[in-house]
Amino acid sequence: MDLSKYQIPLGHLPHSAERILEKETIEFEFNDCIVSGEISNQELEDGIYKNKENSYFIKCTTQMNGVTPAMIDWWFGWFTTSTERYKLWHPKDHISSHIDEDISHKLSNKDKYIGIDSYVDEYIGKKLHSLCISFVEPSSYGFSEINENSTAICAGVRNMDSGIHGGNLLHHVVVNEQGSTMYSYFWLGMHPSHLNPLKDYLIKFFTKYKLVKAILLNDKIAKDLLIHCYEEMNHLSKILPDLYNDLEKK
Repeated sequence: MDLSKYQIPLGHLPHSAERILEKETIEFEFNDCIVSGEISNQELEDGIYKNKENSYFIKCTTQMNGVTPAMIDWWFGWFTTSTERYKLWHPKDHISSHIDEDISHKLSNKDKYIGIDSYVDEYIGKKLHSLCISFVEPSSYGFSEINENSTAICAGVRNMDSGIHGGNLLHHVVVNEQGSTMYSYFWLGMHPSHLNPLKDYLIKFFTKYKLVKAILLNDKIAKDLLIHCYEEMNHLSKILPDLYNDLEKK
């Protein structure tokens, strides 16, 4: 399939996003991702939040004109199988994408990504990250009901170089008059873990100390992620309506 029509350069961020990026990190005790259903109902401003344990919480809001929640579900089931597709999302920072098992034959768009591990290489800031993004049911993040007017993309994130599971993400998409609003949330360093039992014990032991965690996580890492999210989601909102409609016609 020729995707050149959708290979457009990154545009400028909205002024609202640029203003948020000028803000300092806010000291704040935030809730865990497992109660995301409650968090999504809070009127919390975009920005970077840090708790007393040096864990981070990030919120990023994107207005997506002409985009529906169904399009977002379709996108997450579509891009994972191909690097070319993944690079459409962020032509500068996204390097590669693959999955171990292609389940795109399933009927429901949500079923095409929930339960899979998506392996991506991407730049966040100036650092290249190899990540495993494991998509899970919204119910595991505290969403009791998702209808045609909304969707929730929920996942845990593991760094493939270190093997550390150190993050969680949520993209909550809600219909509005112009299309949809996407509320993106990230948790960094809340419950670090490792598949290796010994490494898991050591990670849990040492990250109890704030100074140790501060070596692994800091304000710059959080801000780089916030910038990356603003860029990729604003870019996605520009290409997705045409991409979705063109493929649906076929």
